[in-house]
Order: sequence, then structure tokens, then C-alpha cells
Amino acid sequence: MTGRQFLVHTGAAFLLLFSWFGQAEDTLATDVNQLITAGGTLTDIVFALNKNDRLIGVDTSSTSPAAVNRLPKVGYYRNLSAEGVLSFEPEHLWVLEGGGSDRVLQQIERAGVSVVVFDKPTSLQGLYELIENMADRFGAKAEGKQVIAGIKSDLTTTSSRKEPLKALFVLQASERGVVAAGKDTVPDLLFGFSSIANVFSHSGFKTVSAEYLLVEQPDFLMAPEHVVRSHGSKEAFCQAQALKLLEAGKNCRVLVMDSLLALGMTTRIAEAQRVVAEFANEIAAGRE
Repeated sequence: MTGRQFLVHTGAAFLLLFSWFGQAEDTLATDVNQLITAGGTLTDIVFALNKNDRLIGVDTSSTSPAAVNRLPKVGYYRNLSAEGVLSFEPEHLWVLEGGGSDRVLQQIERAGVSVVVFDKPTSLQGLYELIENMADRFGAKAEGKQVIAGIKSDLTTTSSRKEPLKALFVLQASERGVVAAGKDTVPDLLFGFSSIANVFSHSGFKTVSAEYLLVEQPDFLMAPEHVVRSHGSKEAFCQAQALKLLEAGKNCRVLVMDSLLALGMTTRIAEAQRVVAEFANEIAAGRE
């Protein structure tokens, strides 16, 4: 059966919806080949399941593991073009929520490609369910369980720091303020795992004024690599108008993280947590 498939997360279950046919059924294909993934989280999971031999292309947000750089790119997942994707002659296109416009994905589906849009995970449970769902589609239930078990065993939420730390995740810094990560984001989850208080308590990514930050005074800043690079250097980033008056900005206490590691809910979440915790421990040790 053709038709674009939407995975909608509802509690602990996924509902498989067909937006153009108004019906739901399980059409999991275990012979997935000639696959393109659009979304770094999806590509990361395909590699973790050792199914990367099925891939013929990925989008530019797919930066991990290093082997992914040998694969052809189809552009950024939010700006897919039908012509670009179809030029690879794929059988399957897996897209992370938010990727591609409805018009483009419909064009690709009408060309005979199986298009599946996966819900973007915002929690560990959501990540585990996504891994299970993708593993099922490959006919690799055992591999999926193994990947999940590995994540669970690697995660640690203990801290030996004597004093609590406060941090701010910066997605954008300009004269108008800072776009910061609040609740229901991967950076906030990483802070929580590492016993770090997020100075921004709103939900999602929103602009925060410099005045607010001057009051809150985070102990350190965290930012994705591509954002810091856009300023030219780490030092230039710390001199951004909204950051340079903060103690963390003046002293350039910034953890620069791999962008996918910092922003993506991937199988490397335990690695991301370790990076954040180790940096926080260094900051805390310097204050003792």
C-alpha cells in the first residue's frame, strides 16, 4: 500500500496514520533497502542498529558517526526538494518530524517512494520507542533492544558536586538577547541528568533578555558548535552583546558541543551527558 505514514506519539504507544487514505494498519517492511534518512536522529539510529548498508543518502544534519560523511547528501532535512531526493532513486525515505514540506513529501510519495515521517523524540522514553519502531521496520528487534540496553547502562545521573550549578544553553546570541533552551529540550534534559539547574524555565526555545540573564547569572554557558562558529571563534561568541556582561561571558566559561550531540535526542545521549557533567565538574572544582 502506498501513502505517506505519520507516526504520532500518544502516551506509550505510536499510532500509524495515513493522512491521505484515512486508515491505519501495520505495514512494517523488514526488507528496507535504498533508504534515505532526513534527520540526524534517524541516521544515528540506523548506524546504531548496524543497518547503514541500507543507506544511499542522508541529509546534512546527519553528522554522526564519522562514517556518515562518506554518504551523499540530499540537503537539509527541513528544506528537502523532490528533485534532489528522487535523483537518488530511493525506495524509502524516512523523515524526522519537521522535515520537508507536505507538498514535497507528497511529490516524492507519488513517484513511488515509501515516505515515513517519524515523531521527534523529546524524552528518553520517546527515544526508546523510536529505536524500537525503526528496529521493527528492519526486522531487527533484538538489535533494537540491545541499543536501548546500552543507553540505559551508560547513563548516569549522580553528582558529587557540593554546590549546585546554573547553566544557560545558547542557540543564538544577538543585540536583542539570547535564544535559550528551556524545558522539553535536549539541553534541559542533559542539565537535569547532570544535576545542573537551567536558568531558563520556560518551555522550548525562546528569546531571553540580557536583563533577565544579568539577574540569573549562569555559572557557565553551553552552545552548539555551529552557533559558536558563526561568530568566528569562542572568544568572539563570548563578546556577543547579550553575553559579555555576564560573568560566564567575561570569563568565557563556555562548553562548545557537537551540534547533533547538544540538540539531538540520539543514541549518543549518554555521551552527551558525560561531556556536560565533566565540564560542570571542572567549573565546580575551580570554585573550591
